[in-house]
Amino acid sequence: MIKLINVDELRQGMFIHKLEVWWVKDKRIRNQMLITDKRQIAMIRNEGILQLWIDLDKSVQAPAAPAPKKDIPKTPFFQEMDQAQSIFNQGKPQVLAMFNEARMGQGLDLDYTLDLVDQIAGSITREPTALLSVARLKNHDDYTYLHSMAVCGLMISLGKKMGLDEHQLRRVGMGGLLHDVGKAAVPLEILNKPGKLSDEEFTVMRQHPIVGAQMLMEANAGEDLLDIALHHHEKYDGNGYPHGLKGEEISLYARMASVCDVYDAVTSNRPYRKGWTPAEAMHNMLSWRGHFDNSLLHAFVRTIGIYPVGSLVRLASGRVALVVQAGEKSLLKPKVHVFWSLHAQREVKPEELDLGDSFCTDSITGAEDSGLWQNIDLNRIWALESA
Repeated sequence: MIKLINVDELRQGMFIHKLEVWWVKDKRIRNQMLITDKRQIAMIRNEGILQLWIDLDKSVQAPAAPAPKKDIPKTPFFQEMDQAQSIFNQGKPQVLAMFNEARMGQGLDLDYTLDLVDQIAGSITREPTALLSVARLKNHDDYTYLHSMAVCGLMISLGKKMGLDEHQLRRVGMGGLLHDVGKAAVPLEILNKPGKLSDEEFTVMRQHPIVGAQMLMEANAGEDLLDIALHHHEKYDGNGYPHGLKGEEISLYARMASVCDVYDAVTSNRPYRKGWTPAEAMHNMLSWRGHFDNSLLHAFVRTIGIYPVGSLVRLASGRVALVVQAGEKSLLKPKVHVFWSLHAQREVKPEELDLGDSFCTDSITGAEDSGLWQNIDLNRIWALESA
């Protein structure tokens, strides 16, 4: 079993599978190495390496089990949506201020971001899909700032699915929040342009990963955060930018950021196009050969779901339903609450359906525009779950 650990967790007896770093100066440090002496650990620390992969099967001793964590109580979806909306409302001015300070050439103060990352992580833990549902409703004016918070939440969600520990989750969350900070240097007329960018404008936009990494370097943000900012537009087949890295030349965190960044971008409404539904996004992203690390992309699909909890779907019976639980046997067959007739254009008596039940004859034919939420009291529909 291969596991990603922090350098602080490295102990004698562990077998290094891969160093999570671009290069090392000390030739005594390498991949496929058993740690037999504390001096080896000191060498790795001196190289500035923050994380590394270990092979538990080849290790003489397994790393100590983490201390048990207190369970955070789950909250109902719509209750957590209110909490998530509050997090976004309070977090937006903070992220906006960070971008404005960076735009004026002031140094980044990263300390305040920790509280925002922890709030987002708390929401994800209480109810994984509520904050991500709220994130999809952002408008054009809020896009750059709320996109950063959304990618933070997506990175934490994916990291949880991958088994990252609490420290790692905080780092990937910070990386998601800061991944686009380089856009502060992009002229506002390009950043806020409602239509497609020209070739010259796109060339300017493509500089934001490099600029962002420079900003984070000046703020002593850590190599992992620099790497996310610098390489979240790299593609697994080597056709990305700015360095054309290929495969595992791209770090794990940057590969995660690539998936999360694109998913939130394509599911967001923009002035020049309507955002895809989660189902459309998953279908299209899975078809882009070479763009993503396939193993990470499939983990992301399992994390978010084809039809996330809280999304609206059309059924073959001509009705609309609210997804209330992921399918146990198939992501394509969740548990839903039916509440609207497309034929009659009115509410119908709420009904609970498990589309994965062998006796269920209905099925999903597509996703419904979430704008219908504005006209329906979905809290009443959701209450079926606790009835």
